Amino acid sequence: MRRGLSPLVATIILIAFTVLGGVLVYEFFMKTSESMMASGERLIVTATKSYFDDTRVLVQVDIVNGYRTNVTINGFKYVTSTSTTPTTVNPISGSSTTNLMPGAKHSVVLLVPSNTKAIIIEYRARSQSLVETVTIG
Repeated sequence: MRRGLSPLVATIILIAFTVLGGVLVYEFFMKTSESMMASGERLIVTATKSYFDDTRVLVQVDIVNGYRTNVTINGFKYVTSTSTTPTTVNPISGSSTTNLMPGAKHSVVLLVPSNTKAIIIEYRARSQSLVETVTIG
């Protein structure tokens, strides 16, 4: 007499392994695609400088939220060619703190020393405190 699994039990086991394999492949794909999509998220910043007087310049900073979630702008700092310590600056136009929805644009005008080499934007995205630095020439 031959002993073995009945065809019904063998079919149930094969279906269970197929479903388990599908779930594992799905989980792997979702984790991989989420990390790839999140890596492309960032704040898009441009800065345009125009002269104000011999010692100061006006810098228009345009910020676009490239994240798929809201971003909160917390403040602005600048770094000069003579000092590497960032100095806080308040905008003369626009708000230093604002909440940007995905794809939204925010512009500010800063009055900074003429030897400023970079503007630093402090912001929060996905519960993380981040900075974005843009050089001005």
